[in-house]
Amino acid sequence: MPVLAAYNEIALKSSYVRSSLERRLAAQITYALIRSGYSEARARRRFGRIIVDGVPAEAAGVVAGVFGVVHAIPAEATGSSMEEIEELAVRVAGGVLRMGSTFAVRPKVVGEHPYGSRDVAVKAGAAINEAFTERGIKVNLTRPDATIGVEVRDREAFVYTDVVEGVGGLPYGSQGRAVALFSGGIDSPVATWLIMKRGVEVYPLFMDQTPYVGESYLTRARDAFMSLAKYVPAEGFALYSAPMGVVMERILESPEPRFTCILCKRAMYRIAEEFCKEKNAKSIVTGESLGQVASQTLDNLYVLDSAVSIPVLRPLIGLDKVEIEDKARKIGTYSVTAHRVEGCKAVPSTPATTSKVEKIEALEASLGIADLCSEVVKGIKAGPKEK
Repeated sequence: MPVLAAYNEIALKSSYVRSSLERRLAAQITYALIRSGYSEARARRRFGRIIVDGVPAEAAGVVAGVFGVVHAIPAEATGSSMEEIEELAVRVAGGVLRMGSTFAVRPKVVGEHPYGSRDVAVKAGAAINEAFTERGIKVNLTRPDATIGVEVRDREAFVYTDVVEGVGGLPYGSQGRAVALFSGGIDSPVATWLIMKRGVEVYPLFMDQTPYVGESYLTRARDAFMSLAKYVPAEGFALYSAPMGVVMERILESPEPRFTCILCKRAMYRIAEEFCKEKNAKSIVTGESLGQVASQTLDNLYVLDSAVSIPVLRPLIGLDKVEIEDKARKIGTYSVTAHRVEGCKAVPSTPATTSKVEKIEALEASLGIADLCSEVVKGIKAGPKEK
């Protein structure tokens, strides 16, 4: 049973870009299916669709989870003659129409054919009506109990009743690379996922603040990474870890503890920027949401950005906590990331909600933070990889 993968943004691109994105999407769909155990999966390109052969209907769930796929449609295939379409439409409809059911035929005809979409709707609908008269079925084009979809593409026709919603976006890795600050809390996996959805290849970077965080904090980050890894249709996706404890120790020597979180976050940005250079990445991704905590006020975000010279992307900047949690549930990261863990012991009792660049830079210079960050980058290691 073939599965049709539908996309939307890709169709708006120029012919060259569109072809490139289609090839990448077809390859990533195939990879995801084979990884999920569908070893016979084969993806082929058609105008407006990627058609996957050699898989059962339930494989549509895997296809729907590939970035770039808007809908995954498990269908049955036949030839493109009207007689073949009518015959298959009747067979498929027979599996979903019950006594007194209403139905509608929703056709789409692509290419040159001796009939149009309206002809398919009328003739297939009449054939279904005639075949199941004893069930008392009726046509209802507004709110049918069952919808029979028909797509005709070149010499093939596909008939279906189910459509699985996809994640959408653009194929993974088609829009460059970024390093994501990845704590394992609720926010950072959602921010990482949203950037991945836009086609960015991501290097998740965990800032290991041991001994100022507990083992549960580290475990949650690893578990959050694994829950996100299922969306990556490529080999080698790994969680990187930066040994930041030495930087935290130095920051705690500051004579003004209220700036601890600002100094800490700027150090993270510095480390991430240097790591970006190693990975040929062009931006940093964070899970910050405006006003959520003291370091995420507009004043402090301005100070944080001044620590680096590359863009800082914040997909969650306009979302509140409830919206972020809803998204985490939808993508499957919430159950892991919502676990309560032993948080950072270095957080001051009254963190500053405003700061000045000059003041923070002076503190950093006195503490030698920049040199320490460069040493931390040398110690970054890859942790667990997605299998």
